[in-house]
Amino acid sequence: MAKRAKLVNDIVELVPILQIFSTKTYREVYESLLEGWMTYNELRDRFGDSVDEALKILKHAGMLEVKWRMPKDPGDTPQKEYHVSYTHLSANFYTSLKDLNKILEVIFLSDDELEKIVSRIIEEINMGRMSVPHISRSLQLDPLFIRATAKKSLKLNIKGQLVELSKDEEI
Repeated sequence: MAKRAKLVNDIVELVPILQIFSTKTYREVYESLLEGWMTYNELRDRFGDSVDEALKILKHAGMLEVKWRMPKDPGDTPQKEYHVSYTHLSANFYTSLKDLNKILEVIFLSDDELEKIVSRIIEEINMGRMSVPHISRSLQLDPLFIRATAKKSLKLNIKGQLVELSKDEEI
């Protein structure tokens, strides 16, 4: 296996990477996909229902590779198979310990706490307020906290200084 490094230029990009190592199942999915290519059905048989979220987090982190596996029987349909090729992390950012603490705070938010904040952000987006500075002023939360929350949530995407609702894309 070739060693490849995931380049991280913004501390917020660490959120989904740390999230993938937050549970045993997510780690096992990552390790399995690091060893070789697997289809969704193979992953689901091995890890159960939680594989959906693990694949979404890997995709959200930009760490998931996808290709088509051709069937053995000519009449069958091709299946997507997945792989993770990043074995290392190369970080190129400078941050205060205070900001690192905000990132870790988001990482360790419970699902209920995260959902409350995400729903408040979604309310702001639905009112037409999509910029991070505006949302942070309106919700009285730090802009870095807003960006990290958007990066952790699978319901939101962060694009520059804008927070958008995620499209329900196929994995």
